[in-house]
Amino acid sequence: MKKTGHFVKALIIVAFFILPGVWAQDSRRTVTMWTFAPHTAEPLKDREAAIEQRFNINLEIEMIAQNVIVQKLQAEILTGGNPPDIIELYIENNIAMSIDPEKTLVRPLEEYSRNSSVFSSLPAGRTAWCTYGQHIYGLPRDVHPVVLVYNDTLWKSVGVDLAKIMTWDDFFLAARRLTAEKVDGQPLHYALPYGNDGLQNTMYMLWQQTGAEILDTSGKPQFTSPEFTAFIIKLREWVSSGAFSEWDWGQFDAMLANGTLASYPSPDWWISHVDMAAKEGRYQFRVRPLPVYKEGGPRTASWGGTFLAIPKSFSGKGSTNPLNNRLETAELYSIIEYMQYDVEDCKERLRKTGIIPANPAAWDDPSVQNPDPRFGGQMLTRLQCELAAEMPVIQNGDIFWDAINDFTEYYSLLELGKINLAECLQKAQEAAMQRLR
Repeated sequence: MKKTGHFVKALIIVAFFILPGVWAQDSRRTVTMWTFAPHTAEPLKDREAAIEQRFNINLEIEMIAQNVIVQKLQAEILTGGNPPDIIELYIENNIAMSIDPEKTLVRPLEEYSRNSSVFSSLPAGRTAWCTYGQHIYGLPRDVHPVVLVYNDTLWKSVGVDLAKIMTWDDFFLAARRLTAEKVDGQPLHYALPYGNDGLQNTMYMLWQQTGAEILDTSGKPQFTSPEFTAFIIKLREWVSSGAFSEWDWGQFDAMLANGTLASYPSPDWWISHVDMAAKEGRYQFRVRPLPVYKEGGPRTASWGGTFLAIPKSFSGKGSTNPLNNRLETAELYSIIEYMQYDVEDCKERLRKTGIIPANPAAWDDPSVQNPDPRFGGQMLTRLQCELAAEMPVIQNGDIFWDAINDFTEYYSLLELGKINLAECLQKAQEAAMQRLR
């Protein structure tokens, strides 16, 4: 009997020391994050314990297929299901955002970002992709500045030092020398890749340098504006010069290696496609800022990217949910800002991947000064960081990405000769206006 009493006392003592830790663990709120990107999930899982300790949470990261993540989020919100606390989306997922915050799938964050010294330091040209009207809906992960990668050997073989070319008009004038050599009537070398498909790939990047906005500040399309019209006229002149090859995704590396493609505009995530050609050593490659559209204009652009956002958590119009309170949004904002912009993590990502993080505090990492052997020892990362600070600010809005696709559809009809330029622009404008209505 005495042994039993001692055993009970021992259990009580053990419980006294152990159970508070269990209760503390159980009292932690579970924060669920959805992402489609392994390159985001894996580094976060490496930091999971540190994030959990810093914010006193249990972090659960779920992989959701990229082609269904937005639809799944929408379904969970509209049916009163269980949406995540945090979600990663492509900037192209404009269905999640709106100039009207009542129509969004994610919460506006400007109440929190305006008081953040970290957010205020981010390149405005990058945060613009998550800004609709006056509302900020997400924190972008990376910047993806665009540089021009070029085959210095080929260009100099025709007497062109591409490092000295200032404007795109000068570039395409010089490209005539490059494309002069032909086999069976086709150029042996091309200056740039492009699918001749409207504002896609190369022309999407060059358009960002023009200042010819697709939407105005109210979100209204501007396809018939004098600025956009002038750009499309210029685009068609460049295309008709014969400087462009097809943008062949599957053969891109081989086209660089065999000299078919002499240069290409590249965000940081596409640079590695020159690796095979640079390794072979047949040609010398170099990098530089993009030529400008007009004097004093931006020397770079952006392509691609993701952001972290905080989904809404309610069911039905006008319904309220305790998960929507301000305190929670403030807490979640702190979490996603730390996930995206912790300086040491950003520096490590930069060193490992060569992708430029959106937090400029990471751009002073010593690795930025490393010479890149692919480009004759040029400091590629330093150039990319320099250009990241110059990112042009693009006016975004509810119909932005759909409007680009509308324009592409009518541009293809223009190229087929079924409509003229004025009709192309007017039809794109009307289609976009219909979307807006």
